[in-house]
Amino acid sequence: MVSLAIVYMEDLVRQARDIGSRIGGWSRGACRRFLRHEPLPERPLVAVAAALAAGCLISRLVELSPIAWWLVAVSTLAAWWPLACRGQPWWASVALLMAVGGGGAAWCAVQSNLFPADELAWSLTTSPQPVAIEGVVVESPRRLLPPSPDPLRGRAEYAVPQRPSSECVVAVRAVRDGTTWRLASGRAALIVDGEPLDLPAGCRVQVLGRGLRPPPPLNPDEFDFRARARSLRCLSIVRAHGAGCVKVLGLPPAWSPMALIDRLRTRGVAVLRTWLSQEQAPLAAALLLGSREALPREESLEFLVTGTIHILSISGLHVGFLSLALFMVLRVLAVPRGWSLVAVACCTGLYMALVRAETPVVRATLLIWLTCLGMAMGRRSLAANSLALAAILVLLWHPPELFRIGSQLSFLSTAVLIGASAALPRGGAANDPIERLIERSRSPLERRLRRIGRHVFELVITGAAVWAVTAPVVAARFHLFSPVGLLLNPLIAPLVAVAMAWGFLCLLAAPVCVPLAAACGWACDATLRCIGQVVAWAAGLPGGYFWVAGPPEWWVVGWYLVLAATLLGVPRERLVRVGTWMTVAVAWMIVGFVGVATQRLVCPQPPGMRAVVAAMGHGCGILVRSPTGRCLVYDAGRLGAPAAARRGMTALLWHEGVSRIDTLVISHADTDHFNAVPELLDRFSVGEIVVSQPFLASDSSAVREVLRRAHAARIAVRTVAAGDSFALDSLCRIRVLHPSAEADAPAVRSDNEASLVLTVESAGRRLLLTGDIEGEALHRFVASGPDSCDVLVAPHHGSRTSLPPGIATATEPDWVIVSGLGAGGWPEIREAYAGARRDGGRTTVIKTGADQESSGGAISITFTAARIDVEQFGAGGWRTVAPALAGRHQVSGAPPCDVSQVEPAPGSTLDVSPTESGRVSVQPATINSSWLATKPASSISTPLVKP
Repeated sequence: MVSLAIVYMEDLVRQARDIGSRIGGWSRGACRRFLRHEPLPERPLVAVAAALAAGCLISRLVELSPIAWWLVAVSTLAAWWPLACRGQPWWASVALLMAVGGGGAAWCAVQSNLFPADELAWSLTTSPQPVAIEGVVVESPRRLLPPSPDPLRGRAEYAVPQRPSSECVVAVRAVRDGTTWRLASGRAALIVDGEPLDLPAGCRVQVLGRGLRPPPPLNPDEFDFRARARSLRCLSIVRAHGAGCVKVLGLPPAWSPMALIDRLRTRGVAVLRTWLSQEQAPLAAALLLGSREALPREESLEFLVTGTIHILSISGLHVGFLSLALFMVLRVLAVPRGWSLVAVACCTGLYMALVRAETPVVRATLLIWLTCLGMAMGRRSLAANSLALAAILVLLWHPPELFRIGSQLSFLSTAVLIGASAALPRGGAANDPIERLIERSRSPLERRLRRIGRHVFELVITGAAVWAVTAPVVAARFHLFSPVGLLLNPLIAPLVAVAMAWGFLCLLAAPVCVPLAAACGWACDATLRCIGQVVAWAAGLPGGYFWVAGPPEWWVVGWYLVLAATLLGVPRERLVRVGTWMTVAVAWMIVGFVGVATQRLVCPQPPGMRAVVAAMGHGCGILVRSPTGRCLVYDAGRLGAPAAARRGMTALLWHEGVSRIDTLVISHADTDHFNAVPELLDRFSVGEIVVSQPFLASDSSAVREVLRRAHAARIAVRTVAAGDSFALDSLCRIRVLHPSAEADAPAVRSDNEASLVLTVESAGRRLLLTGDIEGEALHRFVASGPDSCDVLVAPHHGSRTSLPPGIATATEPDWVIVSGLGAGGWPEIREAYAGARRDGGRTTVIKTGADQESSGGAISITFTAARIDVEQFGAGGWRTVAPALAGRHQVSGAPPCDVSQVEPAPGSTLDVSPTESGRVSVQPATINSSWLATKPASSISTPLVKP
């Protein structure tokens, strides 16, 4: 038996060895077929650019001082020479690249983190304060269009016409400290209300205004204005309320290059306004001169959603068209080749300065210069090396450009174009004599048509390659997926070239020949109108674009790492096949789906209901996710511009992975609670809208606009009243507590009194949402003996009219969340909420708005049967908020209303009787308002009315 077992085991081992050898043979064969064996092309600058970019990235991830990074660079550079002398070129190259990376990390840390001690921003806060500065204008003022009349801004702002304003950048030289001036440094964005001032670049000015620093993002995934200001090294904002607040101390010399370029740019914009229609002149200014300030937001949005926004941002497309057209014209005019190249280089450099030298323009101009240099020397310029050199120069000039999405897309698109053009078959004469004979046998018309067809095919293929490579990062950063861009970009590219040609001819002809300028302006106007109509048509196509939450960050980073690995590891003959790249894309998408599914299994969402109160300034936006993932949004708006409300609310929803809002509740007809709703209807799938009857009866034009948008999107609008209830899912239920079914618009004194008050119940926990309820309606609600709650969202943004001691005593919350900045007398209001419990405990009170005590930020509450976890978003991400008192209340909690806090209204009596549940019912009555009455008038800085 033992011998048989031994023989059997030997046979198994032999079979396993055979299988292993076969697998090894197959693997070696696959590697020979699919992996690169030949050495990579020599592109030394590509390796240097990659090392420099890696150093900048590591310096952002690892916080070390610039001195430490310089030590890393010097030490690795010192190791390079011995390695090179010992005949170890590979290790010497690694050491040299590490030195480059260390130097890049040090330079990036200097540019991003080190600022002078007398920087103006250090004396400012995120709240406006009076400031007087002297400085030099760096960029001439750009006109900012006043916001168009929009009922969603609120009745007061809608009724008052908005004034235009202008913006420029000032290099600060001094700041007034009391009555004396002291030296200061830094840059400030100067915004002046009123018509733009004539402030050429280089002039010295004195400004009286209100200064502040850009605030940090208060909601997850919200645009970080502070980080953008730091990357631009412009940390301050100064706003002057009119031309009288700006005094010119000195003008620049007439020969100043900056002043000359400013005058040339201003003159160009004026020419376009003269010879083009009022509708197309802003688009022409954006297309030709990079001046997008006058372009209506609606038109910009159409270009954005169709994937053609790059047309409005001066980039390689524009510089390439300009240089190619200029070179062809000069050659037709028999200008010598060398002088033509010099003229192209000079004109592209002037154009770069004219359009304010944005990074995509700098990159394109550098490539044009390198190409001209190569042609002048009779040498072919290597596109990959040229692009790498441009990247090196840009990073040396301004390292934070690596982290700007515009710069990333610019270099990424150019790299794809270089790769695609190298993969496409050459369009020259065929190598095969038979093919050349067949080509000569064709008629001239057929040859020309075939050549045009080949160019169109190449345009479509390269456009598709750029779209496919950039789509993930566009979806992640802009939350847009635009398949219509595949069709639209090749279609309008020739139109853009034609429009640019007519536009530049108009600019050149205006000083010398008015009829020619008028004719060219008319042709440019007609071409731009055609482009606008095509883009508008594409934006209206069903399925042309989708708003998406975006892929996970790890998937986006992995996508570009996989592309780089494919480019380096796959043989060249396979790289030119479309099937190779399609296989890579499909495989990585499968990895994404599997990864997301695995992540949900391994790291599931915390059990229970989750609510997030967004930081909306003076406004309200609350997201509630049920245990099964269904979504309710209660209000979405803020005081003032709807764009700010939309920016914060959509960022929060996309961060939470929301693609569908099952129920959208609008509490009442104040725009600071719903002016972001139209944007939510456009960007998310909405199941239904829930409102009160007074909301439908409102005569507000903003309400009518929301209802019109809902009707156009075919979204049901449902009215509810006190006593109604509905289920978000089987584990989460919503009850309506106010207003009553009898309430209508004439029956309430204000929109605030008609606010929808809801309680959201799950796992024995209660969240009370109160809107802006105030006045007699709030008195009646508190006197009615509402159920206790675990978390109360304070009425009316935590103002005095929210009756802090009354509603806190009646509902006995463990947590009070204030959605807003906090009204005047906030410390007293906070203490009134915190100390109103009958059991002597302390209620934890936090708010989303920022002040000197707290940085503010969105607030997340997770409800489970065992506990309530509260977190607040800040500079370091989500951080846990410690409670003043642990949560106690369940749905069947003790009676919350203290009768001692209730006194009868004049001429009324108290009817105190137990209900079926044993709770105390008090009717009719008013809450003791002695807390308000004892406050002196001077301490009430916020009016006791709705804003």
